[in-house]
Amino acid sequence: MRSKFVITFVILLAAGSYSPMAEALQPEDNRQTRENGRRIYERACLWCHGAEGKGDGPSGWLIGRYSAPRPRDFTRESYKLRSTPSGELPTDQDLYQIVTRGIPGVMPPFSGLTDTERWEVLSYVKSLNPLFAAAVGDRSPHSITFPVPSYPDREAAINRGRVFYSRYGCQACHGDDGTGNGPESEAGNLRDGQGLRIVPRDLTDRRSLKNGSAPLDLYRSIMTGLDGTPMPSYVDQFAGREQDVWDLVLYLRSLSGDSAP
Repeated sequence: MRSKFVITFVILLAAGSYSPMAEALQPEDNRQTRENGRRIYERACLWCHGAEGKGDGPSGWLIGRYSAPRPRDFTRESYKLRSTPSGELPTDQDLYQIVTRGIPGVMPPFSGLTDTERWEVLSYVKSLNPLFAAAVGDRSPHSITFPVPSYPDREAAINRGRVFYSRYGCQACHGDDGTGNGPESEAGNLRDGQGLRIVPRDLTDRRSLKNGSAPLDLYRSIMTGLDGTPMPSYVDQFAGREQDVWDLVLYLRSLSGDSAP
């Protein structure tokens, strides 16, 4: 049973993780790469993110005119979906994963582009924000660590996760049943960094989770937060207690009726 669990968990982690094989195809970040990326951007990204990457494209304005999310402003804003600590830039792998699998309900996947094309457009997007140019060497973004969990008693772990869900106030936004109907949401108090009303995710519907629903995705969301939204990082609350985070992850997955860790 133990070996079966480990195999299952590794498969589930891989479903939400970055493939190192793609990194081998990443071209050198130079003028030609960025120029190739610009042409791809103008064909595939401009209509939402705008000609200058400011999130003001014609389609994007219609999508996020009155409520979040609006398309990302690549020139200045923080990034929600990252494997890096709150307040930091995403890694190249984070960006590649977003372009590849998209954001459910918001941004389509661009897996139809070749690996090289995806890297090229990311080189161009990064060139729009001077913070990326300064993030080199020791200053380059680094992912948080993801320790391997242990579940000798799965039901006990879910029950502990339910306690953490309540202790840290998750129900205030996501509701007691996880459907996103918490009091803060119902009162319309939740706003993003642009002041637009934002709705919490329905944790019972894994398809709605923008940062992914695999165990690794949920762990990442809890520990890094979603910058620019009311979802904070809980890294301080769980400092030195990573297994407790995995218990919470197991409880969150149980809300969608998933029987696997």
